[in-house]
This record gives sequence, structure tokens and C-alpha cells, in this order.
Amino acid sequence: MSELNLKTLNDMIEDFKKAGKNPDKLEIGYKTYTRLIGQDKFFDQVTKSDDSLTRFYRGIKIKLVAEKHFLAVK
Repeated sequence: MSELNLKTLNDMIEDFKKAGKNPDKLEIGYKTYTRLIGQDKFFDQVTKSDDSLTRFYRGIKIKLVAEKHFLAVK
């Protein structure tokens, strides 16, 4: 799982949508998030909510989890 990257994330989101589901949340491990946020394409698309605590990627809420290398679309 340590090879998770932006392409993997985007592919997972698209597969989720193709299955007829609407993604509500991205669960991302803290090390995976660090790797993703270091990529300009991901960083440019991450937005903050008004309360500055919640982050969104492509309109999907990001939830950080304690597991190092983790990525799930829910």
C-alpha cells in the first residue's frame, strides 16, 4: 500500500462513480496524505471549509486516519 499516489486516488474515485455510487468521503492515511499533498495537482485541488478544519478534494470530504498507508473511497 505504500505506492499509493494521485493516479491511484483518481482511479478509485472514478471506479466508485462508475459503480453508480456518489463518493462522500475519502479516508486517507497520514503518510499517504503527506505524499499526496506534496504533489502540486493534489495540493491545488484541496479546498478548505469555512471552519478551516475540514478539507475537500474534488468536492469530497477528506478524513485523515491513523493508519500510515491507507486510502479508501466511501
